Amino acid sequence: MTDRPELAPDATHLQWTVHPAAGDPARSALLVLIVALAAAVVWALTRSVMLTALAGALMLASLRAWFLPRTYRLDGEGAAESGPLQAPRRLLWSDVRRVTPERHGVHLSPLHRQRAILPDRGLFLRTAGDNQRVVDFVRARQAPA
Repeated sequence: MTDRPELAPDATHLQWTVHPAAGDPARSALLVLIVALAAAVVWALTRSVMLTALAGALMLASLRAWFLPRTYRLDGEGAAESGPLQAPRRLLWSDVRRVTPERHGVHLSPLHRQRAILPDRGLFLRTAGDNQRVVDFVRARQAPA
């Protein structure tokens, strides 16, 4: 697996793995420090080992997209995301209504327009800086609007 989207030899799918923490160790260290400080505050307020451990674990779990690798696969049927501590997610091309390139990836949405009430609906593909290859692959397979 690589951190850049790569076409299969037969050009039927793209697959890549992204691990943000490995690519930015300074930011990762800062996040660990923030989690440790938050746990220290919980300890100072409660003096409970259980609550302190729970607070630290919950904060780390909320940051799993940063600390754990994600594998993305685009094929003839749709887009999929998988990774440790997460159920695999899949979005079929027939359900993709909007493709939005963003700074760190491409957002695939089943909605025709973005709605404030459902901002995270769809699938966000972290692209490790290679948005155009992913956008081209998606648009070639996306159902007509």
